[in-house]
Parts: sequence; C-alpha cells; structure tokens
Amino acid sequence: MRNLIDNALKYGGDELGRITIGYEETEKHSVISVADDGVGLNQAESGNLFELFHRLGTSRGVEGTGLGLAIVKEIAQRHGGQVWTSSNEKTGITFYVSIGKDLPLSL
Repeated sequence: MRNLIDNALKYGGDELGRITIGYEETEKHSVISVADDGVGLNQAESGNLFELFHRLGTSRGVEGTGLGLAIVKEIAQRHGGQVWTSSNEKTGITFYVSIGKDLPLSL
C-alpha cells in the first residue's frame, strides 16, 4: 500500500487533488486499488511500470530507484495475484493489486 500511495504522491503532478483507496472481492481474489486524479499515463507508458528499475522519462527530478512498483508486483505474484493499471492521459491512474484468497498456510 505504501509503495502505491507514495507513487501517487510523487508522480501525480500539480493536478493531484485526491487519492482514493478501494477494495473489492472476486470469487478467488481480494483486490485493492489506489487511484489518483493527477497526471495520467497512456497505454504505451504503462506497459513496463512494474519492471525492475523502470522509470518513466517524466520522473526526472523525482527521487527514486524504480523498485517500488516491482516490489508490489513480486508480492502480488507470490500471493497468487497480479497487478495492473487503468489510466488515460487526462484522468489520473488507478493501480490494482489482487491477492489470492486460497493461500496455503505455513508455520
């Protein structure tokens, strides 16, 4: 959650006015969403967001390593889920993280 909220704060731009956290369930997953109303992305830009050390050209001047969203992706995958975005260039971006409901219990 922190990585997603930090991402919205860092990259939302001057247009950022609101960050919304949501939750929903499907039959097999719990899905958390973090949406902002700041600067959006086009589909081409969002394709590699979750890759290690990936930073957009628009991130110049913003401190970071390009690990935050890659960590989110790794955690989701290790828990039977996935990550994705919904965005356009004018209405902000929403990040989704799903976690599987049927995780094996280990001691």
